[in-house]
Amino acid sequence: MVRSYIGFAKVNWQQLLFGALLMALSSFGQTYFVSVSGSYFRETFILSDGGLGATYAAGTLLSALTLTWAGRLIDYTTVRRFTWCVALLLATACVLVAVSSNFVMLAVAFYFLRLGGQGLMTHTALTATARAFPQDAGKALSLIALGLSVAQGLFPIAGVTMMEHFGWRTAWMINAGLVVAGVSVALLFLPRQGDQAIRSRKDKPRKGDEKAKALWCDARLLLTLPALLAGPFIVTGFFFHQARLAEQKGWDISTVAASFAAFAIAQAIALVVTGPIIDRIGPKSLLSVFLLPLALAMLVLGLVSAPWIAPVYMIFMAVSMALGSTLATALWVDLFGTRELARVRSSVEAGMVVASGASPIMMGLLIDAGIPLTWQALGCCVYTLTASALTLKGRLKSTEKVAHDI
Repeated sequence: MVRSYIGFAKVNWQQLLFGALLMALSSFGQTYFVSVSGSYFRETFILSDGGLGATYAAGTLLSALTLTWAGRLIDYTTVRRFTWCVALLLATACVLVAVSSNFVMLAVAFYFLRLGGQGLMTHTALTATARAFPQDAGKALSLIALGLSVAQGLFPIAGVTMMEHFGWRTAWMINAGLVVAGVSVALLFLPRQGDQAIRSRKDKPRKGDEKAKALWCDARLLLTLPALLAGPFIVTGFFFHQARLAEQKGWDISTVAASFAAFAIAQAIALVVTGPIIDRIGPKSLLSVFLLPLALAMLVLGLVSAPWIAPVYMIFMAVSMALGSTLATALWVDLFGTRELARVRSSVEAGMVVASGASPIMMGLLIDAGIPLTWQALGCCVYTLTASALTLKGRLKSTEKVAHDI
């Protein structure tokens, strides 16, 4: 397996490095990175936990509505141009965070952060990579996802350090510069071949809309979506409320912070191990089992309060997230083909953004209602098992006829 990875990476290292750098840069719009500024946001804008969660959810949900349309635009231009547009959008979002004077401006900044970071930057990396390696999608997507794993281990520490030394506003201005600089470097490695639009600008938008409507009536998508949305919803929610979880469990916040390193390491290992497995047995074969580690994480979190559970539940979550991130895009290539990948991914990614945006406020409201996160964890365990069972009911065919019909 290691030899296979090395050989694949040696031949295709430029395209893979481009994707990995974009995955890392998406961090500036990811919940795990934004959340380290949470205390500064609450203090500056006089927001409660619920108020900040609602502000963040508003920006996230609005970004999901835009993503379904914006994600398709990668089909009508080159990857290079599209990447620059996404970079400027994300850099602008970082600047808006830095200059926000009230919570309304902060919500607008969150909208652009989530759209440019978690949404379009990730979408660009995954779509470009899956198209470049349709037969080795699992392996290629696993390798570029390591960029995000490395970032998860380093960026929170770097972000906190910058805010302590320069203040949070200056730190977010620096983040904007890092986005532009990082994309400039990433584009140096994007191969010229294949960097072209796959659709004509003369294609009728109406035709695309009809396909989008048909997509949401496709049983293959509807039966798999509950399972694929489970990770973004659950992990984002518990990441966002990590301080409250530590308080309810009686853990020191440093214990939770240190557990992110365990999450990043476990995710990186899982990505490397599972990529070739997905290519060998196919993404459909793993649909009903990839959430089992997440279910176990929620079970132990709900039943045990010892501090050592913090890294343990993080590790189990990381395994499912690693599987899900690679499996999803590989599944869409398998079911719908590379030509329809951007349409399918942008629509599904919008659903994932909605899930990740809804969980902080929903969990926050449940906390306010007196339902502790440990109880919520047990509920999430039941949901993951139910969603996994639901995938067994679908007959996921991947014929060219079905793909073209959609």
